[in-house]
Amino acid sequence: MEYAGDSTLYISTSSGKVSAWDTRHNTCFIHWEADKSEIDVIMCRSGRLLTGSVGKNLRVWSIVGVGELKLPGDHNSMRTGGLTMEDEMNLDGSIVTAAFDEALDMGIVGTSSGTLWYINWPERTSIRLVSSHMAKVNNLSLCNSEHFASCADDGSVRVWSIDTREQTLQFQVLDQACTCIAFSPVKPDGIVRTTVSNTESAPVTAHQKIDAKFMPLIAAGYSDGTVRVFDINKAEMILKMHPHAVAVTAISFSSDGRMVITGGSEGLIAVSSPTTGMTVRVISDHKGAPITNIDVSVCQEQELSVSAPQLWLATSADRRVSVWSADWSKDFCELVDWLTFPAPAFTPDGTVIAKQDQKALYSQLPPSIAKFSPEESDIIVYVGYGMEKCIQFYSLSERKVLRTQALTHWPTCMDLAQSTALVSLGANERVMKLLDYYEGSFQDFVGHSDSINFVKFSPDSKYLLTVSHSEIFIWEVQV
Repeated sequence: MEYAGDSTLYISTSSGKVSAWDTRHNTCFIHWEADKSEIDVIMCRSGRLLTGSVGKNLRVWSIVGVGELKLPGDHNSMRTGGLTMEDEMNLDGSIVTAAFDEALDMGIVGTSSGTLWYINWPERTSIRLVSSHMAKVNNLSLCNSEHFASCADDGSVRVWSIDTREQTLQFQVLDQACTCIAFSPVKPDGIVRTTVSNTESAPVTAHQKIDAKFMPLIAAGYSDGTVRVFDINKAEMILKMHPHAVAVTAISFSSDGRMVITGGSEGLIAVSSPTTGMTVRVISDHKGAPITNIDVSVCQEQELSVSAPQLWLATSADRRVSVWSADWSKDFCELVDWLTFPAPAFTPDGTVIAKQDQKALYSQLPPSIAKFSPEESDIIVYVGYGMEKCIQFYSLSERKVLRTQALTHWPTCMDLAQSTALVSLGANERVMKLLDYYEGSFQDFVGHSDSINFVKFSPDSKYLLTVSHSEIFIWEVQV
């Protein structure tokens, strides 16, 4: 409700109607349909009325002469023309708050999408000032040290500038949660190589120079099992695939960008082509346990003791890690190693785990996460629920855990820096831990208001991004 100052009180309703009341006589002398949906914001100044609704509509009304309708007499019907809608704007979410100047010409409006808009009625302009996530952020991906992308339960994929902390682009899918996201790889020499034909006599390859401002493709997985590929440069969705019947829980491009590897909550892993949209391979070795993460090695074949053109791994919630060798140009993919990490038959709080309740308890246990080590090409770094809180370093060549590092909390997420010997860990205790890869010394950082569910270093290791529910923190890393 809003008091106009001339003994007139304006009240908005959940049905979109606005009524004007004479506070001296406690009577309603006029009401009208200002919107089709609930009006949550109403302001009155200088003979004008502003309404903001759940239907994303922001409207300004001229109410000059409305107060005269309180006067008795039939001549008042001639003055109903004093109530007119001057202008309206449609924003990106329900209008939840507003602050305007005395003339209602300029102001700031906040929406349920986490956006602050600058509104100028005389110039009829709306400028996005600040954007943020309102729903839980599920995943982040960085293509360089200038931009990163995030996805959330509200189905949004947002691209941000690290320097300005501002949103540069947003893709929205309705009624689906976006659960994971990944940028396609960009070769360091700045050249994209796309095979046009591959005959036995003369393979033909097209070379395209990447512009300095070129942004790679984004692949995003959703709760309905679909995967969408977005082109940031064109600001459009270029492909939609449906490799899973259930929610996609992990996603990554292959190191050459030829394939998109996805894992689902049912434990299946799908390998799909981002060019044709076809699923070329389905791997069911982890069936029954949700896939928690997929990691692709950037090391070359000669750097590894295992003969593999490309290595990638998948981790499931039952503490199993599968390591694969692949050459997607030859449709080759085979299992290299299979890791199983033991754990007690009870949860961290002491509850006994019944065999029939395994799937239900996955969400109550610390997640299993494995990643290839940037420091040692032969090592896989693993964290998860086990006999004790620790990081385990597994050797592919010796096929055993070489060493462990004790931790103070059960990790909820992990990432390894590419350029420095640092490991970042998040915990339910709202603590972000930065740990030395070799020595095991660490430092704890606080600031988040909820449990930390995702951490990610920038490619040059200058920044660390951490996620806690709808919060995204950007940390500057100095070694």
